[in-house]
Amino acid sequence: MKTNVTAGRRALKHMLKVLIMLPAIAIAHTAHDPVKDINKNDQVIIDRQSDFEQTQSVDQKVKNVQEQISAMERKMLTLRNMMASDYPHIKEKMSKYTFDYMESVDDTLVQLKKTLKQTSTIVEQ
Repeated sequence: MKTNVTAGRRALKHMLKVLIMLPAIAIAHTAHDPVKDINKNDQVIIDRQSDFEQTQSVDQKVKNVQEQISAMERKMLTLRNMMASDYPHIKEKMSKYTFDYMESVDDTLVQLKKTLKQTSTIVEQ
């Protein structure tokens, strides 16, 4: 069991490093169709959620959750970038609502990263 926890820790630490670099990677790959990217990420999430219950080892479950979180973050970044380019008034805070969509998406991504760090802390205990 100790080996599973150690491997889980290493996997989560690697995941945190990837998540920190993900915004730069996502911005660099915006040349292709963002709708296809969203659909692809949705499919990854659906597949991983479906596979979770059949997964036996703790390491596999941790990896499964990491893949779900990565796909969700990629999807959120793609949606954010699409909204910013398609609807500049949202970016300029000129929406009919007194709500900053871009700030909310950015906050959600920060919250997602914090949740992942907290999950990592639980696994490390």
